[in-house]
Amino acid sequence: MLLMCSFSHANSNQNIYQMTLSILSYAKISSPQPDLCLIDNTVALAEFNQIILKQNSKIKAQNIHDHELNKTNCDVIFFSKSSPTVEQKLIGESLKKSILSFSTNNEDCEVGSVFCLYSNKAGITKFKVNLDSLAKTKIHVDPRVLLLAQNME
Repeated sequence: MLLMCSFSHANSNQNIYQMTLSILSYAKISSPQPDLCLIDNTVALAEFNQIILKQNSKIKAQNIHDHELNKTNCDVIFFSKSSPTVEQKLIGESLKKSILSFSTNNEDCEVGSVFCLYSNKAGITKFKVNLDSLAKTKIHVDPRVLLLAQNME
């Protein structure tokens, strides 16, 4: 099942990062200081760190290479360059089995990441939810987030 939602205007990349952190605030991750692993994207890391600092968030962001995912203790993964098939493979091979995943390169959101974020031509940031992928994570996400996505269908 696929759910969708939209979010503001302005800088679309920054909106995507902001939306990612907003969604995370509604997820019950077991770690008191969740590790957000960005796959091969140092530019996104800098943006995330600015937002995390402004929000005084407990999330710790780091950039890793895709081949390091199976050796790194990530609670959350953020993909921006991987194909959906590669996302699915890497998630399956990850060190942690209970891991929440986000992608900006998976607009159909049928395989791979749980949350797929994108900006439309008008600059509105939206997201879809892959409920099958979410169920596999065994991480509880507040149903209101899922309803936001559903209202956009």
